This record gives sequence, structure tokens and C-alpha cells, in this order.
Amino acid sequence: MIPLLIGLGALVGGYLVVANWQEIEGWLKEFLPKLQTVLKETGIVDYAAKLFSSVEGNVMRLVHRLYYKENGKWVEKTTVREIDEAEVPAWAKEGLTAKESDVTARYEKELELTV
Repeated sequence: MIPLLIGLGALVGGYLVVANWQEIEGWLKEFLPKLQTVLKETGIVDYAAKLFSSVEGNVMRLVHRLYYKENGKWVEKTTVREIDEAEVPAWAKEGLTAKESDVTARYEKELELTV
């Protein structure tokens, strides 16, 4: 049954592409030159980084809030909270203020490794 549905979906999708090919081709002719100019101006690595960063930000917004029902009551669980500067660990402050920092000792301790 599933292969039949997959085949039917491929058939319908193929038909829609063929039926709307003129519109698809027109859209591609407009879109590709715009994409080329953006990539020439910013570079493909910068463009990809911005794209992935925006996608990651949107995913993180979804992940930070979790809704579920427990014992007949709705629960909202958030994984983010604002804190005072005094609550921020020293290693985090150093990492944010310094341009370069050595995290080897910290990770050795956390992972119980020796170098």
C-alpha cells in the first residue's frame, strides 16, 4: 500500500511540474540572477552562514518552549530565563569579553581527560 501511495505521489508531483513548467521556468529565470548577485556581493560562505544562523534562531525559538498536558493540566516549560550579571559564571564572562580564550583546562576537567 505504501509503495502505491509513493508512486501515486510521484506521478501527481510529476504531472504538476509538467503542467506548471512555464511558471517554474519564469520564476527560476527571475530568481537565479538575483541569487547570483547576492552571492557575488556577500560570498557564498557568508550567505550560507547567515541562512543557517537564521534557521537555527527560528528552531531555537521553538525548542525553548515546550507545551504538554500533565495530570489534566497544561504545562509550559521554558528552557531560557534571564539572570543577573552576578549569576553568570566567570568562565562565561571571560569567553564573551575576550577575543581568544583557552578552554582546554575547562574541558579536560569536564570530560576527565588528560593531555
